[in-house]
Amino acid sequence: MKKATMKDIARQANVSVATVSYVLNNVKNQTIPDPTRQSILQIARELNYVPNLAARSLVKQRTGLVGILINRTSALPYWKRQNYMSLVESLEAMLTEAGYHTLLVRLNPHNPAMDVIRERKLDAVFVLDVMDEMFYRISANFVEGVPLILIDSIIDDRLFNQVNYNYPQALQAAVSSSAAPSCLVMESYYNKALSEWVIAESALPQEHIHIVNNSQEAQSELMSFLALNRDKHVIVINEFLAKAVEKTALASSVTAICTCGVPEILLDSTTIIQFQNDRALTAYELMTSVFREQYDTSLTGSNQFLVEVLQ
Repeated sequence: MKKATMKDIARQANVSVATVSYVLNNVKNQTIPDPTRQSILQIARELNYVPNLAARSLVKQRTGLVGILINRTSALPYWKRQNYMSLVESLEAMLTEAGYHTLLVRLNPHNPAMDVIRERKLDAVFVLDVMDEMFYRISANFVEGVPLILIDSIIDDRLFNQVNYNYPQALQAAVSSSAAPSCLVMESYYNKALSEWVIAESALPQEHIHIVNNSQEAQSELMSFLALNRDKHVIVINEFLAKAVEKTALASSVTAICTCGVPEILLDSTTIIQFQNDRALTAYELMTSVFREQYDTSLTGSNQFLVEVLQ
């Protein structure tokens, strides 16, 4: 079957090829009647028109390719894999809907190989849970002007956009959900600054905080910690990890701070704290706002975004 072209669309819509190009490339400085615009879009859908990304890049100086960089997941526990995959699935769906192609790259967090990145010209890059000391090694591989958006990472550099859950707000809500003394169970992060931020904002003594690592002894270490804190209210970050805490039956009460978007897996007796929107949506909207700022210098904004708790 012959691939549809802009000429085919123009012929059926009874407009010029230029008009079709303006509509399909969403050119802002052209005044096109809305009925004409909607007719062109409808015909493009009916003909299964697929845009030529190479041609589009000549106009927009973009390739239509966006990278998502995550840490290798093969050796990680299931709650960490679910954290990664819930983000990637949601973000990839939004990018696809907007017409982008997604390049998913799994990096060794301790020694990220960047050859696959250098070989491609990316319009934007999302980096998840990056080690503090590896960030600049990764960022050096991208040309100036390419939005590099950090997720679940804190870097002490205001030049880079960062998206994180509002853990201070969530922890405050979790502590106040029970009159009993609290302890905290949290997943480990490669980004040390993020871990330190969460620990500091919990305002709990170090002995009342347990970080679940990625070792084979993680389950037994968790059970030992819960056994020592039977009289406490257990706050858990990540609902899959909260499910593991539920199964031990060692916690007197549990509050789960949901970071994967699936609170329905938890028992009715568990208190649930959710966020207003997911990290993927906030990160995607941040990417589009950065693109707008590149064309409109009157637009300004913070480069630190917090995903707020659902009230």
